[in-house]
Amino acid sequence: MFDRKKMLARARTQVAGAIRKRDNLLVQTVGSIDELNKCTNLMCERLSEWYGVYFPEFRHPEHKKYAQVALMLERAAPDEEKLRAILGPERAGVVLQRAKTSMGANVTGEDLASMRLLASEILSMMDLLEKTEAYQTKLAQEIAPNLSHIAGHALAAKLVAAAGSIERIAQMPASTIQVMGAEKALFKHLKSGSPPPKHGLIFQHPLISTSPKKLRGKIARALSTNLAIAARADGISKNFIAPALKARFQKRVDAILSAPRKK
Repeated sequence: MFDRKKMLARARTQVAGAIRKRDNLLVQTVGSIDELNKCTNLMCERLSEWYGVYFPEFRHPEHKKYAQVALMLERAAPDEEKLRAILGPERAGVVLQRAKTSMGANVTGEDLASMRLLASEILSMMDLLEKTEAYQTKLAQEIAPNLSHIAGHALAAKLVAAAGSIERIAQMPASTIQVMGAEKALFKHLKSGSPPPKHGLIFQHPLISTSPKKLRGKIARALSTNLAIAARADGISKNFIAPALKARFQKRVDAILSAPRKK
């Protein structure tokens, strides 16, 4: 006979167990870092356009240093010591010279205070991002030590988050891990016959992204094979076997890179 109460109790137990898994914390952390990066980049673009009304000649490739300068620089009375501490003596000298001849608008103190408020919030978000990334590193090392050792903490965290849990990725074949994150390209290949993707998230591994384009597919297959074994060790056996796997992967990469290429 169907027992509704027992079924609901069993379902509640299973849901509670899934929620309490530390994998879930890693999934949320990866999502938070992704959204913080997007928000920070958007706000930095806005600050560049906004502060550019006041000081259009000032540019810097590092968002953090741009926000730091926007937070303290006044064209009429610049603090040279603080500016040198942020940009270095040579770069600071160039900025000081441009500040004297700037074509920017003469804004009020209230206008400048609003720009600085945005710069301050950007720096706070960057600080939060750094702390969250440090937490992600610690969590990835705890949950997936083998994956982290081979792929790096950030990539290991993204792979676990994409799979949903360490148990799920431990059940995946190497071919699935290889294209994880490239689902759109894979579906396009299946639907229209376009070339299949050679890699997904694992493209972020430096040995793939910095290798010649024609060899990336082979390196991606070698990496995904070792990641699949590492994931099973993390999710099932709990044995730390990463050093041997990493050495084997590096040996395979060296063989691929040193092999004579076909003309």
